[in-house]
Amino acid sequence: MRTSPGGTIRSQQFTAVSADETYGPWVDVSGCMSVTFYVTGVGTTSSGVISFEECAPTDISVTPVIPSDPQGVSGYSVITTRNASDVTAGLQAATHIVMASYCFVRARISTAIGGGGTVSCGLVAY
Repeated sequence: MRTSPGGTIRSQQFTAVSADETYGPWVDVSGCMSVTFYVTGVGTTSSGVISFEECAPTDISVTPVIPSDPQGVSGYSVITTRNASDVTAGLQAATHIVMASYCFVRARISTAIGGGGTVSCGLVAY
């Protein structure tokens, strides 16, 4: 997904969803110093959680291949989370992960969005 070596990466993770266990695609951000996830709400988002996660292949001595299974790999770690109520009524919230040292990252709705609204999420890394 990298536009050029060292270039900016942009990835839409998901658009207008509310269902629990909605997964964004894994994005290779190795070599990036900064990763920012942007979450935008539509309507009322009174509850729910968006998790930002990382993973690496089991054998990191080989060139990494983006995991094809959206549920991913044998394991992943949560970097941080964002409450959906932070973006109710059309608000946008940025989650900055600076001085990043990650292999693959993604966003996931880890707790269903309540209130009748939806969220969208994208990331920018460089």
